[in-house]
Amino acid sequence: WFWPFLIISVFSSYNLFKKLFSEKFALLSSFIFLFNAYILMIVGGGQMGIAMSYSIVPLVLYFFIILNENIKLKYSLLLGILFGILVMLDLRIAYVTLSALGIYFLFNIKQLIIGKNLKEIVVNISYIFIIPFAVIGFLHAFWILPLLIFHQNPVQSFGAVYTSAEAVKFFSFAKFENTISLLHPNWPENIFGKVGFMKPEFLILPILAYSSLLFINKLKSLREKKYIIFFTLLGLTGSFLAKGANEPFGGIYLWLFDHFPGFIMFRDPTKWYTLVAISYSMLIPFTIWKIYEWLRSRSKFFRQRRISLWPTIFNTSNLFLLIIVFCLLYLIRPALLGQLTGTFKATAVPSDYIKLEKFLSSENSFSRVLWVPTLQRFGYYSNNHPAVSANDFFKTGGHSNIFNKINITEGSKILQEAGVRYVIVPYDSQGEIFLKDRKYDEKSYLKTIKDVEGIKWLKKVDCSIAKLLNCSDPVFGKVAVFEVPNPRDHFWSPSGNIIKNYKYINPTKYIVELKNAKKGDVVVFSESFDKNWVAYNSSFKIHSTLYENRFNSFVLPQDGDYSITIYYTPQDWVNRGLVISIVSLVGIIAILIGFKLKKW
Repeated sequence: WFWPFLIISVFSSYNLFKKLFSEKFALLSSFIFLFNAYILMIVGGGQMGIAMSYSIVPLVLYFFIILNENIKLKYSLLLGILFGILVMLDLRIAYVTLSALGIYFLFNIKQLIIGKNLKEIVVNISYIFIIPFAVIGFLHAFWILPLLIFHQNPVQSFGAVYTSAEAVKFFSFAKFENTISLLHPNWPENIFGKVGFMKPEFLILPILAYSSLLFINKLKSLREKKYIIFFTLLGLTGSFLAKGANEPFGGIYLWLFDHFPGFIMFRDPTKWYTLVAISYSMLIPFTIWKIYEWLRSRSKFFRQRRISLWPTIFNTSNLFLLIIVFCLLYLIRPALLGQLTGTFKATAVPSDYIKLEKFLSSENSFSRVLWVPTLQRFGYYSNNHPAVSANDFFKTGGHSNIFNKINITEGSKILQEAGVRYVIVPYDSQGEIFLKDRKYDEKSYLKTIKDVEGIKWLKKVDCSIAKLLNCSDPVFGKVAVFEVPNPRDHFWSPSGNIIKNYKYINPTKYIVELKNAKKGDVVVFSESFDKNWVAYNSSFKIHSTLYENRFNSFVLPQDGDYSITIYYTPQDWVNRGLVISIVSLVGIIAILIGFKLKKW
């Protein structure tokens, strides 16, 4: 992902600046877009889906601006494809980009709507919005279609840890002085929750960016004036939203989070830094370009006062450029000096997690692993051993809330029926999980282990249990592993030992073999309840019913030895949607090739 990210970022930002202003200093635009504290932290954190979508944003904006100025079907289709890729990579960045497109449309609304007849308005709106969104819809039919048919609302499965105002406040790491300076709050250590002090040298970025307004009255082109005002508003909007619930006017963000459609995706507000990055990558090169031209226009005046021993390269305009380049490089000096962590530095997986992986992967039977409070980045998981975050499983956050859930009278029964075999307290080698005041807290880690050890029905895994390991005590070092007694399998029955075997086909399909089943027996499928799961064979088809207020279950309608297929019916619409998506993509590419051949 890294090289495509580099190439697309340079290409997209370069061409956007070249389109809007000039080829001069377009490479500087790419430099600012590619080497700023925000995106370096994203790449360093291994979030390449976000990084790839970030790299495409200028290209989407490029085609949107072209389409607004030159209404043609080929631009409309290209915009739809690019935005469709953006949606595929990261829906949040796509949402951020859509807000930028909306702001630009408002700037250009006079040209598109005012003074036009009804037919022209309909054509303009169709090409700018309806056709691109139709393209996006067709390309993503494989998930949009089942979503519409079955009316599934993903938000319903989220707990308060994802949807509450308190969660937003916790994740609002950046302050306004950070966001307006394009300074990521975790720069440069990139340790989750560790917010550094404001670095005043980064204020040079907003000063250079918004100094572009000083040249606006001297611009002859109304389009360039519109671009400067647009990117200024874009930068301020991004700076305001990226700070989240922090002052000033943090309540506005909380209101948007609770009430505005789609805003619930932004529990972490830093995604709005994307607007600041793209704004500054346009405004700063423009300001530098204009200052450079101003200095060159007065070169004769400066040459008369230049020290005669200076070589020609050190005229005032070039000296200004050297100072600017030095300042920009100074801002990212941790990257230049090899001080950035994450993917910029080789990291050895702790041996504790290697031992854990060998232990879990050696077990062939299905079992879940409950991570308290959440999965660590090096934690092992597979289809056979799914990892479950305690925060997600109990739909709550906070140490005391989780242990109140586990320590209830039926705590062991809940985990057993969910197929949880192991409860693990992770070794927080990266300092990301056990935090206090947004800093790693060893005491929280030790208290969590102590509390889990206090649960009587859990047994700590020792050398006698981990027989396949050449181990010592503690078996997994700082990773504390506990065993749940008698956990259930993925499929089980409270009616007795009627399940002979089962086979995993894919995440939406299983085949279960039954032996000596009786009419009215219950087969429990230990996945979160969804009425769209069905069990069928050639004789019958039955829908899932709720078991223990948590799991799927199927009441058998007949006696005997037979097999049943457990299937998730929305997959039928996924398959139909895939056909639509593939046919649409091939069709759109064919149309674009036709345009190219006709040079239209």
